[in-house]
Amino acid sequence: MDYFHAHIYWENQNQRNLAISLRDKLKELGCPLGQVIDKPIGPHPLPMYQVNYSTKNATEVEEFLSDKDLTVLLHHDTGNHIEDHTKRVRWIGKKLDLDIEWLKSIS
Repeated sequence: MDYFHAHIYWENQNQRNLAISLRDKLKELGCPLGQVIDKPIGPHPLPMYQVNYSTKNATEVEEFLSDKDLTVLLHHDTGNHIEDHTKRVRWIGKKLDLDIEWLKSIS
């Protein structure tokens, strides 16, 4: 089974409210959720929270996130942080520049 992360980002209060409103449905879809982080952290240039999912619910999760007018990073979770955030990545909404140097510093 493959495992994935989605990072749901926001740039303003309206987007934050929308992002937070998705959490209940994501839980219903079987996704463990990370804490809400209201500032850039690690390689992430905007506030966000992480969603964990797998091949079991990937289609439902990604379809649910696809039309929400938010920026969402989707990537594999293989343990290779650099490849997961560069080669095994897809975006919903606008692509953001991640701090890959930060990832290199922890690898």
